[in-house]
Amino acid sequence: MSGLERRPGGGLERRPAGASGGAGDAGAEAPRGLFARLFAKPTVRAVLARVVVVVGAVFMVAGLLTARYGYLVVGVIVVGLGAALGPGRLRR
Repeated sequence: MSGLERRPGGGLERRPAGASGGAGDAGAEAPRGLFARLFAKPTVRAVLARVVVVVGAVFMVAGLLTARYGYLVVGVIVVGLGAALGPGRLRR
């Protein structure tokens, strides 16, 4: 909702033009849950993404060696999910 925001009573009210609000703000508040705070760190996301990619590679190799192509398909999907889990950019 670009120029409107919800009030506690269920109605809508208009925000001032320069007011911040929304998911893409640079000054948005930090994640509140334990998993969300942990997952927000780029190093944790990179490690988790690598682990998921390795699990997907194991599925792919097992699928090729045993000629069970369902495992191969699952491996490709898991590798893609692992690539999507990684940090948007690496900060060094």
